[in-house]
Amino acid sequence: MTLAKSVDQNEYKPFELSFGAGALSGAYNSIEDHWPVEACREALRLGINSFDTSPYYGKSEFILGDALQAIKDEFPRSSYYISTKVGRYGYSVKDFDYSAERVTASVEESMKRLHTDYLDIVFCHDVEFVPFEHVVGPNCALEALFRLKDQGKIKYVGVSGYPLEVLLRIAEHQSAQGRPLDIVLSYCHYTLQNTMLAKYTPQFRAAGVRYVLNASPLGMALFREAGPPDWHPAHPPLREAAHKCASLAKENGLNISELASMFAFAGRDAFNLTSTVIGLQKKEEVRTAIDAWQLVKQREQGTQTVPQVEANVMAQITDLLRPFKDFSWQSPSAKEMADPSQ
Repeated sequence: MTLAKSVDQNEYKPFELSFGAGALSGAYNSIEDHWPVEACREALRLGINSFDTSPYYGKSEFILGDALQAIKDEFPRSSYYISTKVGRYGYSVKDFDYSAERVTASVEESMKRLHTDYLDIVFCHDVEFVPFEHVVGPNCALEALFRLKDQGKIKYVGVSGYPLEVLLRIAEHQSAQGRPLDIVLSYCHYTLQNTMLAKYTPQFRAAGVRYVLNASPLGMALFREAGPPDWHPAHPPLREAAHKCASLAKENGLNISELASMFAFAGRDAFNLTSTVIGLQKKEEVRTAIDAWQLVKQREQGTQTVPQVEANVMAQITDLLRPFKDFSWQSPSAKEMADPSQ
């Protein structure tokens, strides 16, 4: 008999932290076979009840689906939310397909990989890569997703991407059409370096968006001791500044990833954010994320204070990042726009 608590089926009520399963793709570093099951079990035991993935994230859907299937006796499908994406299936713009036919097939494929007969959330993935009409037009992505919602196969329809102005344009269009988006997923826009999501969230709400998620609070690994992966879109000056931030933190007995996580978690209540999606690979990372979140909560409640050394380091980090404050890199990049066949 399981003690797992069922999630609300009529309202999306995720924990303040969500499990970013893109980290299970191996794009950031290689993972051990036993990590996903252990990480998912630890996450659910500690209260995290929402998992985010995509067909674009390598084998992430397969790995996440198998991991959740392995612990179904303790945590049945009713005890968590799953979000995935449609439309993006490779690196370049040539690997996108926002047609209603492909979107519908993609949802079915994802359900099979994830061992489920319904999906809580489906996002149009990286909407800035395709023409606006491919997202909102007839016989295109959102039309197909709302049809699947009407059929009960998915519960919430959303869009994800990097440029906030693109996400907002789609949200406002859908509101004007009388079928507002349920949810928006933004990434790398509430971090130590860029907090623009706080300014856009009220506009999303005004357009009828019920839920707003912040993904990649570490800036897609920009703020970690090992530094970002080679493919990261940040330009060299920003990379160098982030490296200096990591070194400064380490010199003072702190960890840049934990500082970046706490910064993002602390912003949640300030602009009514639904949840922060953070990439997790193993149970130790789950515990570290929960510990950081709990510390933020204790500070908000006044039961813990910020150590002076941390306050000093954060002030210096702010200075190091000031030249890049709210800078957003190009998306799609020139490389992603190129036709690989030519």
